[in-house]
Amino acid sequence: MVVSEVIIIGNVKTKEKVIIREIPFHVGDTIYSELLDQTIQKTKDNLFNTSLFNFIHINTTNDFQKYIKVYIVVEERWYLWPYVIFEQADRNLSSFLNNKDWSRINYGILLVKNNFRGRRETLKLKVRLGYKEQLQLFYQNPLFMGPSNHGITTEINWFRLKEVQYNTISDKPVLYKDYSRYGQSFQNARFTYSYRRSMYLKHHFNIGYTYVAVSDTILHLNPNFLGTSGNYGQQLNFNYTLEIDKRNYKYYPLSGYNLEVTLSQSGFGILKNEMAGVADIEASAYKYIEFEDRWFAGFGGTFKLSTPFKQPYFTERALGYEYTLRADEYYLIDGQHFETARAFLKYAIIPFNVRNIESWGWEKFNKIHYSLFVNAFVEQGYVYDVNPNATNRLPNSQLYSFGVGVDLVAYYDLILRFEYSMNQLKQHGFFLNVGKAF
Repeated sequence: MVVSEVIIIGNVKTKEKVIIREIPFHVGDTIYSELLDQTIQKTKDNLFNTSLFNFIHINTTNDFQKYIKVYIVVEERWYLWPYVIFEQADRNLSSFLNNKDWSRINYGILLVKNNFRGRRETLKLKVRLGYKEQLQLFYQNPLFMGPSNHGITTEINWFRLKEVQYNTISDKPVLYKDYSRYGQSFQNARFTYSYRRSMYLKHHFNIGYTYVAVSDTILHLNPNFLGTSGNYGQQLNFNYTLEIDKRNYKYYPLSGYNLEVTLSQSGFGILKNEMAGVADIEASAYKYIEFEDRWFAGFGGTFKLSTPFKQPYFTERALGYEYTLRADEYYLIDGQHFETARAFLKYAIIPFNVRNIESWGWEKFNKIHYSLFVNAFVEQGYVYDVNPNATNRLPNSQLYSFGVGVDLVAYYDLILRFEYSMNQLKQHGFFLNVGKAF
């Protein structure tokens, strides 16, 4: 069948070209009838992954025997969010619930304008006080200078902390707090140019600058905090990322796959008092399958290799930061290299379901969708540290965890995970997390 017309309805704020950019066909294209349902579903997936719409409906009508019209009806989200910040400052929610340290609270305000000018631009202004002070300015434009395959992101951050994590001992962070002064301050700025080579293939080129300063006490407690640069250090950073993403829903994928490879270089030896340079390669790949009605499986992993072996404590990161094995949420595992492997099996107790709550009145929020899944998972990891602290027993050892859980998936990309898991130390318990596991 030949597509004779694409009609878009419901985009009050969103420019039509933003939607057309996500449609894998154009007027005049031929679609085989046996692939029509698959093509329509892929169009829905692409539009959901923009985070611009709560609901998407696509219908087709026969124009003549071999021609079809495609109707795309979207229901837009609310785009202006003034957040009152009241949050815990631990690495994850489970760590906070375990520590119950209410002095580690941040407060402030975050203003987010999504879909600015209807062009899928994002503006952010954050003023955060309390445990970790921050001022952030952020701007992202995936449709920079007209062509739909060029985008830019700019970001500037200022941070100050009176309590500083200066070391890892017994596989847990060690903190020092001075109420009279700031123990650490740092600033960073970055600029990213993105090139969308095709619908699912992107290249990202990022250049950034980082400046860090610490008090004499922090340097005394850990002379390697900034390497050999003393009380302050600075770096230029560059990285390149190749991204292939064909997941049905990137915030909670159930089908498709994604691959991401990043090459990074921090420090080029051209700045005064520059921190030691670090080069690394990081890659991740995951596959998601729906193998029976309501039954899903997923598997994949991540690895990172870095050089040199001797790195400043401030820059050396492995597991417990961005990447964490379940049931190891309380631990930091430092090292130069790491790898993880993960797998899950899920069943949808409640598939995608829609409910209207007329009493709420506001159409951007009174029509909600939600799903509920039970799942079983297993994870494995390994961190290599050439010279670990004698008290840290998790680097250079096999790590694993397994468990079961319940996941609630709701509109506005809300994911809540309630899990019971056990790790390699035979430690087990219930954990509450926000966002997808992988």
